[in-house]
Amino acid sequence: MKLTAYQQAGGFLDVALKTLMREEAKNNLIVGIADRVRQGRRYGDKAPIFLTVHDGTRMVASAIRTPPYNMILHCESDALPALNEMADYLVAADPDLPGVNANASIAAAFAERWNRRTATTSDLCMSQRIYALTTVVPPTGVSGKFRWAQDADVPILAKWFLAFCREAVPDDPPEHPEDNVRRFIETGHLGVWDDDGMVSMAGSSRGTPNGATVSAVYTPLEHRGNGYASACVATLSQHMLDAGNQFCTLYTDLANPTSNKIYQNVGYCPIVDCSMIRFHHQEAE
Repeated sequence: MKLTAYQQAGGFLDVALKTLMREEAKNNLIVGIADRVRQGRRYGDKAPIFLTVHDGTRMVASAIRTPPYNMILHCESDALPALNEMADYLVAADPDLPGVNANASIAAAFAERWNRRTATTSDLCMSQRIYALTTVVPPTGVSGKFRWAQDADVPILAKWFLAFCREAVPDDPPEHPEDNVRRFIETGHLGVWDDDGMVSMAGSSRGTPNGATVSAVYTPLEHRGNGYASACVATLSQHMLDAGNQFCTLYTDLANPTSNKIYQNVGYCPIVDCSMIRFHHQEAE
């Protein structure tokens, strides 16, 4: 097997995209993030990492990392030895790797290899499920209406975005939530459900060649239980389909039965379970 590292997202996508597109919805994160980097988006001060592993002419694994975030990993289920190539390379190239996001079985297999090669232990930070939607089932009987977020909404939505991150990714709070919200508004899509005032939000800031990813779904505690999130997500998803996307995807925390239920109720179907695994580096004595 042969590992190749790439300096640029474009070079990586030129090689990896054809294989990743065979399961485009499943691979929405690695494709979407790589494409955003290709378009100029920066995620941190350090240079991103792009890797592929080939078995002969067949690409069997690929990975990207935008420090300080976890590595996003894809590997064919019949090519687990490719993970050895990844781990061996990263021991020298990225020894402070904080974790891995991947299909649940692939993430566990890589973590086991990484722990054997480094002074680390690992734990499961979050079990997730990717859902995909091609037809919206709009909820009924929800009061209020959908509208696009505006500049005047940013102060409130920034607080909501911070609260969303604390619930969804507690180890990764945004440093500047207002900047995140403004980026959604300016370069993506951010919708709110308004019922005599804003009561819920949902956004889409990245996608794949044929799909859009829904994220940043948040309803303040005092407004939950009224169907607002379902209505907001359903309407945003329909907008994304109407804009020419063939499907929408989203991630859920499997520990949250409420969100998993409401998304299925508006037409999202589960496609794969994923894991976020965190590595713990032992302090030198």
